[in-house]
Amino acid sequence: MPAYNKRFGKIGVKVITRTSVRRLTVNDSPNDVQSFPNFAKPPGRCRQPNESHVQSRLKVGIINANDITFLIIFILNILNTMKRIVLFFMLPLFFISCRNANNQVGENMEGQLVLNFNEQTSSTFFSDRIFEKIEMIPLETTDDCLVGERPELLADNNHFMIWDRQQRFILRFDRAGNFMNKIGSAGGGPGEYSDIMDYDIDPNTNVIEILASNGQILRYNYDGTFISSQNYGINPISFIKTGTTYWFNLGVSKFNNEGRLLKVSEDGKIIEKFLPLNTEWFGFEDLNFSQSGDMISFKESFSHTIYRIGDNEPVEQTIIKFDKYAIPKDVYERDQFTVFEELNNKGWANIYKYLENEQFVYVFFIVQQKEIVGCYHWLVNKKTGNSVLQKLLPDDPMYEMMREAKILSAHNELVFMANAQILRQCTDLFFNSVSIIRNSLSEDSNPVIISIQIKDF
Repeated sequence: MPAYNKRFGKIGVKVITRTSVRRLTVNDSPNDVQSFPNFAKPPGRCRQPNESHVQSRLKVGIINANDITFLIIFILNILNTMKRIVLFFMLPLFFISCRNANNQVGENMEGQLVLNFNEQTSSTFFSDRIFEKIEMIPLETTDDCLVGERPELLADNNHFMIWDRQQRFILRFDRAGNFMNKIGSAGGGPGEYSDIMDYDIDPNTNVIEILASNGQILRYNYDGTFISSQNYGINPISFIKTGTTYWFNLGVSKFNNEGRLLKVSEDGKIIEKFLPLNTEWFGFEDLNFSQSGDMISFKESFSHTIYRIGDNEPVEQTIIKFDKYAIPKDVYERDQFTVFEELNNKGWANIYKYLENEQFVYVFFIVQQKEIVGCYHWLVNKKTGNSVLQKLLPDDPMYEMMREAKILSAHNELVFMANAQILRQCTDLFFNSVSIIRNSLSEDSNPVIISIQIKDF
């Protein structure tokens, strides 16, 4: 299994030695050949069939009762040898399959990463066994840069770009947390929009692009200067840009059955449509794309399959198996409201955030069954196959303080935005460094950026 070992090293692979493969021959005891009731152990003096002898007699049509017995034993020996060969090659696959089913991390025959959720394995996520080198950056707080609820975060080497959903603009801070300027504004004039659906940054050109609710892409310099806008004639709910190519997600909707993921050139030409689907669903908003270095991931609501966005097409890369909280594969082919009711009664897992780089996968998901059953942080080391999973309840201060990670950097840093009001009351030993900034925080303080270096656990 070269592909398996290349990705996960030696975990979970059982070496099947030749002595561990049971040899079944006609010289074994009667118990060993009970699957062949018509053939007991041959007498000790009975000579073994000679291949050339039997073959020569068959050729001339001369065969007696002894030859028939020898022939049958000869054929059984061949069959037993074949079974040993097949067993020798199949046992490693069997044990690998068992390993994937019983543990949390594996790889299927198509080379896709498979994560198996086991709620019994919940442990402490925020611990020094997993993380090291915590950096806390309080964001400057003034009347000009107050951050509302449910903010989103993008970052480059020099800046934090925070999308304030409530106030519908972008706030730029430097890496020390100092407020720089505001970008964009809601309205009907040039360079304005009614609402923001998604945003993306290009640190090479210092340009930020905003996807407006009317489908327009608006471009600004980092200093907030409006550059241009362009209407592509579609209404995506999210997007990401790679070089001069846009990837637009139109969402799962009966209006997008020809393809819900579009590859579009910078001048507006649709290069190709992907992921066609015959559905009667109506779409809903979601942030589908995440990026770490050159690795771009794409997820969808009501799906536990994650795609990797390559140069040419999306490829199924990760499959997350949630056992009793799984979503049926034909979910989009069924009535939308019936599905909602069934899932609400049965229970289901909603992947809220998926982040992946070359070594790690981070998943934040919520299990719901009429109400929220639990919120989970899940971190997987693809190199070692180790993982850590922690369940939090909605009223847990840790959940209220940090919720989902916003960024997984190419350098294995996991970045959160922490609620300053709860952080200043935190007594968890893992956050001892909060004491350094505690005096600078108040009830009205902006969130605190927390960047944690992941160990190679």
